[in-house]
Amino acid sequence: MDSKPSNAQPSNPQRGQGGSDRDRHKRLHLSNFFTALSSLAENDRITGLFMMACALAGLILTNLPETGPGLNALAAWIPLDLPGGLNLSLKDWIQDGLLTIFFLTMGLDLRQEAATGTLRDHKQVLLPMLAALGGVAVPILIYCLFNLGSPAGLRGWAVPTATDVAFSLAALQLLLPKAGPALQAFLMTLAIFDDLIGVLLIALGYSSLGQPGWLLVCLVGLVVWTLLVRATSRSFRLWRPLMPLFLLGALAGGLLAWYGLFKAGIHPVLVGVAMGLLTPVARSNEAGPSGTETAGIEPSHIQTSSPAEQLDRLLTPLSALVVLPVFAFFSLSIPLDQLGPGLLTDRVFWGTTLGLALGKPLGIMTMVILASHLGLRPPAGATTRNMIGLCQLCGIGFTMSFLIANLAFAGSPHLETALLGVLAGSILSVLIVAVGTIPGRLRSARHA
Repeated sequence: MDSKPSNAQPSNPQRGQGGSDRDRHKRLHLSNFFTALSSLAENDRITGLFMMACALAGLILTNLPETGPGLNALAAWIPLDLPGGLNLSLKDWIQDGLLTIFFLTMGLDLRQEAATGTLRDHKQVLLPMLAALGGVAVPILIYCLFNLGSPAGLRGWAVPTATDVAFSLAALQLLLPKAGPALQAFLMTLAIFDDLIGVLLIALGYSSLGQPGWLLVCLVGLVVWTLLVRATSRSFRLWRPLMPLFLLGALAGGLLAWYGLFKAGIHPVLVGVAMGLLTPVARSNEAGPSGTETAGIEPSHIQTSSPAEQLDRLLTPLSALVVLPVFAFFSLSIPLDQLGPGLLTDRVFWGTTLGLALGKPLGIMTMVILASHLGLRPPAGATTRNMIGLCQLCGIGFTMSFLIANLAFAGSPHLETALLGVLAGSILSVLIVAVGTIPGRLRSARHA
């Protein structure tokens, strides 16, 4: 008589345990998927090559008769006819909206580097900061020399000033594998200052403050973002049920700040940098249940990652694997049939190409040499060959150069030549280093 209850009773725990195991496996697979995605996004070689492939795909597909008209129509398509001036085309939404995610990750990286990374050591950052200044000044000079007497062409003076850190690091690892961690850190720090200068150039040179009153709206949005993001970093249990509301409120604050900057006449992607810089980097300690001891040693405190780290971990795959490739694809979707042989004599094209391939390495190397006479030491383990190669690879400019070209020449026939100049200057920079290093590596391989 007791056999039925004894047989039926264990079945429920088994089913419950099976459901729990399935849920645990699902969470484990999801966690492994996001971990693999994050590792992929942090691989500079893969993300750099993927972005290059997307840019070339956009250029090729736009110039094929089968796909060109459809791609042009897609870029000009207005997906949302929103009030308040937000009836933007798809290409404009990518450039003005989606690219904000990339600038947000840039701001998060800057915030973390300033708090816990290389930017903390003022002596260590002085050389790359000076090198970045030289790497901006000389390309501007070269570009302006090519475009003297052409006011329309001079609008693009800042196009050849940017270094794309993902591409440069990927090329450094491929072409200069003996470059040590110190050289890589030097390149990353230089690129950080390069990005900062690029942000300032966009804000000062390619923005027109038409409606200053909207800056107050932007400020309110940034205050809301800052307060609610900081609130999510607290570990008080009372606040935990409100966490989704805090996150939604912070997102609303960020959107309000974006819209305020958009209406003020300043390029709205810059609000992403401000949001990243305002995100806390301090880690919080969460106490265990009732402050009990763990393993009989001490009260359990779990040190959680900071809001900046969590947000960066979440957004980096989206930025590296979606935002930048899509932006590169549509940026280089330009028809070549209207350019013809005139491209070879175009001032904007040559100013951009030589500004990147010649001006960037010349400006950086000049400042490194001058700084050495002032007592600043080059990175540890740096040789003359490696330093020259590193400076040359700084001529790879994509994301920021594409954006500045679009801002400088919106609606102008110079836009296509400027974008092709960015592509030509970047490829030329890589080829110069490859021609200089590959023969030596082949000789070393034969002797080995």
